[in-house]
Amino acid sequence: MERLTEVTSSTRPIAVLLMIMLFPDLSGQENVVPSQDSKIEGMLIGSAIGDAAGGPVEFIAPPIRSYWSRTGQKITKEGISALGGLFRLRPYPKDAEPFAQWEPCGPEGTITDDTRFKFILFNALEKYDGELTRQNFAQSVMDFREALPEKYKDNYDQWIPEIAFATNWVLGKSEIAYPVERIWGGIPTMEGQMPFLPVAALHPNDPEWCYIKTYELGYFDIGIAKDINSALVAGLARALQPDGNWEHFENAMRRVDPYRYNEVLYVDRQLIRWLDLSHHLVEQAGGNIAKLFVLLEENLETTYWWEAWVPIVVVMACAEMVDYDPLASMQLMIEFGHDTDSYAQVMGAIMGAIHGKDIWPEEIRRTVNHRMKEQFNQNVDDWMVLINKYQK
Repeated sequence: MERLTEVTSSTRPIAVLLMIMLFPDLSGQENVVPSQDSKIEGMLIGSAIGDAAGGPVEFIAPPIRSYWSRTGQKITKEGISALGGLFRLRPYPKDAEPFAQWEPCGPEGTITDDTRFKFILFNALEKYDGELTRQNFAQSVMDFREALPEKYKDNYDQWIPEIAFATNWVLGKSEIAYPVERIWGGIPTMEGQMPFLPVAALHPNDPEWCYIKTYELGYFDIGIAKDINSALVAGLARALQPDGNWEHFENAMRRVDPYRYNEVLYVDRQLIRWLDLSHHLVEQAGGNIAKLFVLLEENLETTYWWEAWVPIVVVMACAEMVDYDPLASMQLMIEFGHDTDSYAQVMGAIMGAIHGKDIWPEEIRRTVNHRMKEQFNQNVDDWMVLINKYQK
């Protein structure tokens, strides 16, 4: 499958291109460009949808896989459409867990820590009148318990200890803290991909600002995670612009580099290595999803499946494999397995930022939004109010 390119393929007749540009209905569908508000809402609800869809199957082995993820055949257009048709929300088949859902056997649409972290970000945005600093965010992490319904406070107490050591260090409470570099044993994780994706909506016309702000806020991102997670948010900001597409998203990840990672002496920028690998694995797979999954397992060099580069490679490769079809891409996040909620929340954010909120079925949007409000008393509608208030 060909990679998307910034320019239209020169192999298409120019006359046909002109006809499509002048008369969009001749292309088979209306070329409706979503508003920036729709793109922002699409990114926010898409991320929550991915989280809620991936949560019930997180780390379930063997993963649930459909025909196209098990066959030796090359995926077809019809197969891509069939995959997209399989995407749905599920109830949770398990008890509450600190890093998963906090509702025992939660109903469909229930979110996990990937979205709870976003609640904390928006709490900070509201409490500090849009002044989003590392200190303010860290304090909001520690204050989150008091904002929770009583039934979730024990879940918070089980979730917070490792995070609290690094958070208290940032807050200057060294007597109950450890250096931030110690968190998760020094492993660069994708934790910053949980709370900070919405930062892209605060300044979508300035991806570099979004990178720098994410870098500043992400005190629990260490090593190469600082660059990878910040670059993801920069890419989302570019996707939120009126002409933003997948190619613009990836190009921004590669090119937005305020701290000059691309110029470090003797060292290649790891983000570029992993982005390139995603395309290489798709090429090797030759259109066979089952083969792609094997190649991902063999080449990700991961131990815990939540290291910073893993969602990037999985998301990029799976989207390319199904020609960037939003729902088919989301379904592949579920079928690949491992940290499915974290992978799908990234995929959902990207697809929503590019295509707008209407790319997601209305019933799914409504269910997830309702569930967040029902369980945590905030949802994407509330987030949009804050975004519109504090957007630069």
